Amino acid sequence: MQKIKSNTDYVPLTLQEEIIQLVREWSSKEKQGDINARLFAANRIKEFLVKTDDGTFTFKSESRGDSSETMHTTHGALSEARQKFAEPAGINGKKSVSILDICSGLGFNAAATLDTIGGIEFLMDDGLEYLEMDLVEISWETLAASIIIPSPSESHEIVKKAIENYLILKGYLIFPAVETEIPDSVQIRVHCDDARKIIMNIPEIQKYDVVYLDPFSPARTPELYSRELLSRVRSLLKDDGIILTYTSAAPVRYALLDAGLEVGEGPAMGRNGGTVASPLQKRIPKSLGDIDERMIALSDAGIPYRDPEFNLSSEKITENRQVERMEIRGVSKLPSTVKTPIYLAMASDDVRQKRRVLKNLEKFNIDDLNSLKSRYLVCPQYSNCICNCGSGRLSTSRARIMEMEKRLEIITNGNFKN
Repeated sequence: MQKIKSNTDYVPLTLQEEIIQLVREWSSKEKQGDINARLFAANRIKEFLVKTDDGTFTFKSESRGDSSETMHTTHGALSEARQKFAEPAGINGKKSVSILDICSGLGFNAAATLDTIGGIEFLMDDGLEYLEMDLVEISWETLAASIIIPSPSESHEIVKKAIENYLILKGYLIFPAVETEIPDSVQIRVHCDDARKIIMNIPEIQKYDVVYLDPFSPARTPELYSRELLSRVRSLLKDDGIILTYTSAAPVRYALLDAGLEVGEGPAMGRNGGTVASPLQKRIPKSLGDIDERMIALSDAGIPYRDPEFNLSSEKITENRQVERMEIRGVSKLPSTVKTPIYLAMASDDVRQKRRVLKNLEKFNIDDLNSLKSRYLVCPQYSNCICNCGSGRLSTSRARIMEMEKRLEIITNGNFKN
């Protein structure tokens, strides 16, 4: 088990500061014996709620730079949890399920999972043998906020109860107020710390059917999408398990591939389609698009986030990745500028665009978009061979990406033969 080195410079992205302060004030008053502190906080927090299109609520993050993110898509907070996580998890009808929910936030993914399995009545009637969920969240204030927002479904009350039990156990709260009981068949364990530390401390004997990867965006929280962290997550996955995330970011998809997983498109809702990853190809409902495969395999866009010691700040991880991209751009990877790879083996009527693309290809001794080298690089995506290699379209996104990356390496090393 790898020991995580501490980093006092790490500041995680959490809820906006006004909500954090409100929750801390509630906690302080409750610990002093104020039995009405929770009700006061629940009334005040309404001014920070963001109503989404399906009628459920979310919050904004604190600002970094000049912008912030909502915790869920404004197209529907609960709908996103159902459509991008719970439903594609494929757990409906199963009698025993183990789930790791990374950045569980307000508990919507967990609630949507309970809904998908059958809801409160099904769970109370012993319709499920066993469901265990590990909820991982760095901010206890976010956990506390989850129990005073309007519940998006009845099942959310079960999640609220588990979170309330944890907060009382840890001394953040004193008075229990959530009346719903947790069914005997459901075990919800709450973990409040840096997700990297928690994940590294999970023994590998623990295996999950499903992993929800739901931090803020990779651009803002790259430490939770690093190559090393996703490799560790993969080691905790069952042989037929599945990882689900709402992001379609190239560095995240590359890191999942690098961890030995098959990767495909997740359901789309508002934002771009998410990502599904699994050791088993049959768990992948839809391959990645050809453009995405090319950008991941051939350009610097696919360079993953790296956090070797699991202790770097988000700023340092982003900075290191940008340095790496600049070092390999035009050297071992095609430039991602003007999306160079997508024009290979393609005709272009845009003279200016074609000139810019060809300039990016010069260092690889590719002088035409439809040259043999161009066709050789992307041939694995075509039903019939277009470069005389004799191969047809490879069967999976992973196979196509790995083969295109291998072919680029052959060209880069000067080993390509006509």
